[in-house]
Amino acid sequence: MLGIPGSAWHAVDATSDRVGHALALRRLYQSFHEGQPVDSQLRAVVAQSWKRSEEAGLTPEKLPPVVADEDEIAERWQGHPLFPVLPLLRQLLTDATTQSGHMLVITDENGILLWIEGHRRVVEATENMHLVTGADWSEGKAGTNAMGTALAVDHPVQIFSAEHFNKVVHPWQCSGAPIHDPETDEILGAIDLTGHLKTAHPHTLSLVGAAAGMAEVFMQQDLERRVGRIRERHLAGRAGPEQPAAVLGRTGKVLAAVPEGWVTGQVELPKRGSRVSLGEGTDLAELEKIDGESLMLLWGAGKSSPDLPAELTIELLTLSPKLTIGGRSVPLSLRHCELLAVLAANPDGISAERLAIELYGDQGRPESVRAEISRLRSLAGPIIESRPYRIAVEFRADFLEIEPLLAAGRVGDAMDRYRESLLPNSEVGAVVEAGRRVDGMLRSAVIGSEDPVLISRWCGTSSGQSDLEAAELLLTLLAEEDARLPGAIAHAERLRRTESRTTASPWH
Repeated sequence: MLGIPGSAWHAVDATSDRVGHALALRRLYQSFHEGQPVDSQLRAVVAQSWKRSEEAGLTPEKLPPVVADEDEIAERWQGHPLFPVLPLLRQLLTDATTQSGHMLVITDENGILLWIEGHRRVVEATENMHLVTGADWSEGKAGTNAMGTALAVDHPVQIFSAEHFNKVVHPWQCSGAPIHDPETDEILGAIDLTGHLKTAHPHTLSLVGAAAGMAEVFMQQDLERRVGRIRERHLAGRAGPEQPAAVLGRTGKVLAAVPEGWVTGQVELPKRGSRVSLGEGTDLAELEKIDGESLMLLWGAGKSSPDLPAELTIELLTLSPKLTIGGRSVPLSLRHCELLAVLAANPDGISAERLAIELYGDQGRPESVRAEISRLRSLAGPIIESRPYRIAVEFRADFLEIEPLLAAGRVGDAMDRYRESLLPNSEVGAVVEAGRRVDGMLRSAVIGSEDPVLISRWCGTSSGQSDLEAAELLLTLLAEEDARLPGAIAHAERLRRTESRTTASPWH
């Protein structure tokens, strides 16, 4: 077997002939691609990786694909959990990159290269094999390589010369190690040191593995500091036996609880809303997002309410807007309509401050929002949650159904939903904009259909009654014997006379 005796993960020892070792590996590589058995002469990690690479349909000449441009990668990198760890990695690996002729590569959990730096000549020389940011070096796309294989087997590994599945990488050696999320233990990405095959040394793998471990310790300590700050800022003086609370990670893991032990382990996060069931669906708690944080708060909220409906329907594209809850209709004031429209358009939730601005403008106050929501709850029940505000149950909103219906080619069904413009008397900017979007999409689809039934229905709506283009198109589509033709002619004539006096039509 070619490699270090007794080591599954190191490719070379400190004293072996690098060039001779590379030549021997190339002979095995050639034999493998000629269909000859070579597994017994390779390290198991390499033999298994070659098999996976071949099964993935890769060839010795197929370069890793570049899947993202520089701007997209820069955005991904700056938002990635490993971004804050870069200064530590530089501190640990600078000697290797500046003095030993290596480059540092950092990937995400899928093997996409997020960051590259190091020895200038090495960085430039490897560009031709797509060792560039935005390239996919997962094992399934690039074949056997240290970072991709480290991600595949979840272990630090060194790959030397012709152990790489792609032959363009044969002049190089690399050592890669995965880095894990301290909260979930899931892989966040990998770090890699790449250099010319003549610079290969077993200590490089040890260095990369140690750096990955230090990165995980750094992130664990940072997580503990963040949890401590959240406890101090959000729970101190508020949480206790009468009001239990907890700090959750982004996947629902309990990181701290007050009182200790009231909730432990993993909390199943809801797909919608902020209500969380704890234990047989009898105990409820409520999630609260923290601005600028991936961590969340969980507040104990007592027993589940039998009044919480399973689903509600919001009808706003009508002259008589209403809520339907379990077969019960609730008429809505204009302000309650506006409130529900904004909440429906923000299903993940919206803060009291932002909701106040949306509804009342820059001078809006959260107290006004809370009062309005309290009045709506008194009419409709506990359908709205706070911290942040959101609709608490599954819901349907007619104005949000228009676009998916049109996308599916169901123009007639979209017209069935549309009985009136979205709250035409509203002056709330978000509502006005949503209404214009619905009107514009529907009008375009109706006119494009050239269906006289749909166009006639559109011309009968408050939005379509001033649409001269639609009215004139309808005239060309109606047969002479059609009973609708006289009315359509009269309607078009009225619009022409009106247009001759004014240019106020929104469709011109």
